Amino acid sequence: MKARWLVPAIFFPAFFSFNTLATVYCVDLNSTNPVSPYADWNTAATNIQDAVSLAGLGDTVLVTNGIYQYGGGSFAGSNRVYVINNLTVQSVNGPAVTVIKGYQVPGTTNGASAVRGVYLASGAVLSGFTVTGGATVNGNAPAGGIYCQSTTSVITNCVVTGNASASYAGGV
Repeated sequence: MKARWLVPAIFFPAFFSFNTLATVYCVDLNSTNPVSPYADWNTAATNIQDAVSLAGLGDTVLVTNGIYQYGGGSFAGSNRVYVINNLTVQSVNGPAVTVIKGYQVPGTTNGASAVRGVYLASGAVLSGFTVTGGATVNGNAPAGGIYCQSTTSVITNCVVTGNASASYAGGV
């Protein structure tokens, strides 16, 4: 009598991989009904950070026209937009009409209440914004406009102007 080997069906799924679709989050400064998860323009977030905080690896945060000067997160100082995942933050209509505005302390520019424009983690993408008015806390905090965690952070189709740093790299 020959021995037979049966492979249970539960082992076969391990040989298949499944792709998940990236999620798109919407941001509209003038949204009248911001409801998480900000899945469409009818329920869009009113600040970029709210949508970025929900987004995960490979997701996209779409931002429509406006001057975004509220919201943010903290790392190496305060940041108007704090992207800690490998995701894309993209404007719908480009840098001429979509602005991320930091905060400069009146009379001193950099200081404890200063806000950098954007912090980008490794692999994060920022596309189609004007980043202006950002500054850093006093000390070694670089880049008042956009701080890139590594060389794999990507900035494309952006205008970076009018930012300041307490140490070096006022813009990026």
